[in-house]
Amino acid sequence: MRLPRIITLLSVIVFVASLTQNCFYTEAHIPGPPPPGWYLLLIGLIGVFDGYFEWLANPVLLAAWVFSFAGKNKVALLFGILASPFMVAFLFRHTMIASEAPTYEKIVGYGAGYWLWLTSAGLVIVSGATGQLKQRQRRLRSIVPA
Repeated sequence: MRLPRIITLLSVIVFVASLTQNCFYTEAHIPGPPPPGWYLLLIGLIGVFDGYFEWLANPVLLAAWVFSFAGKNKVALLFGILASPFMVAFLFRHTMIASEAPTYEKIVGYGAGYWLWLTSAGLVIVSGATGQLKQRQRRLRSIVPA
C-alpha cells in the first residue's frame, strides 16, 4: 500500500475515534456529559438549516477520502483543504442550540472529539500533499536519464 493511502486510512481511523469522544462542552453539560461525536454526526445535518455550516466538513472530508483512495491526490488535497476551514470555523462559535425550543447554550470548551475531527482533515491534507510529491518525483525520474 502506498504512503498516501496509509495516511488516508489513518485519517479515517482518527475520524472514527472522534465519533466516540465528546466534541464540545456547553454550560448545560457541566453537570453531565455532552453528546458524543456519533450523535452530533447523525443530527448535525439539521443544524445546517439553522446556519451551522461546520457540519458540511463531513461530506467534504468523505469526498477527500474517496479521491485519495482512488489515487486522485490533487483533488483529495483540494477537498481536505476545503474541509479544514469548515472545521476551524467551529472554534469561532460562541453558542450552540441546546433544545428544540430553540434555546442556546454558551460553548465553554472543546473535547477530544473535536480535536480528533480536525486532525483527520489535517491527515488527509498531508496524504494529498504526499501523493502530489510522489507523482512529481516519478515524473522527474522519467524525464532525467539515470
